[in-house]
Amino acid sequence: MRIGDVELNTPKIVGVINNLDEVEKAEKAGADLLEIRIDLLDKKEDVRRFFKDANDATSLPIIATARMRSEGGSFVGSERERISMLLSALEYADAVDVELRAVMMKDVIEKARERGIVSIVSYHDFAGTPPKEQMLGILKEARRIGDIPKLAVMALSLSDVPLLLEVTLQAQKPLCTIAMGSLGKHSRVIAPLYGSALTYGHVGTAKAPGQLSVRELRTALDILVR
Repeated sequence: MRIGDVELNTPKIVGVINNLDEVEKAEKAGADLLEIRIDLLDKKEDVRRFFKDANDATSLPIIATARMRSEGGSFVGSERERISMLLSALEYADAVDVELRAVMMKDVIEKARERGIVSIVSYHDFAGTPPKEQMLGILKEARRIGDIPKLAVMALSLSDVPLLLEVTLQAQKPLCTIAMGSLGKHSRVIAPLYGSALTYGHVGTAKAPGQLSVRELRTALDILVR
């Protein structure tokens, strides 16, 4: 599978950005793709225009995300408004990330398929790390609906990380898995070795608990993978 021109045959680094100045920084730091967090944009931003400008500024594939608050995002507004913003970005995006538990998720995925855009179906658990079979079930359900399942869980103990890695190793590929929090920080480097196709890094400030920078991820993966 590929996102834009990027083949997911080796782990790829996604630079998470929320302003145009970070586009070049992410590229220089070693990002393979960009994720634009619509929920973190300035409220005055025209979403479609922002994606067009970002698309003009880079050759890297772009993932559109408007993370809902219940899944760790900052979007303020109705679900209809959130979905409308995601749909307005599809013209200039190569992939779209929608939550498994989002009410209008299927509307976005259908439009993405019409445009030949990859859909990432995500699930975030900030309370802890579910049992193995439950995590495998979440990934299976997300894959049934979209193209790439993404599972992010909170590591409350060191034993949570190897559990997630076991799930990553066993589950169908491609997928993305992340253990959030300080105890799960190393999963952002290690999970790709077990089959996670994507790992997310920041170029400004961390956008998720335990998130490493793009440059840190690039350095580590260049040592471990290439």
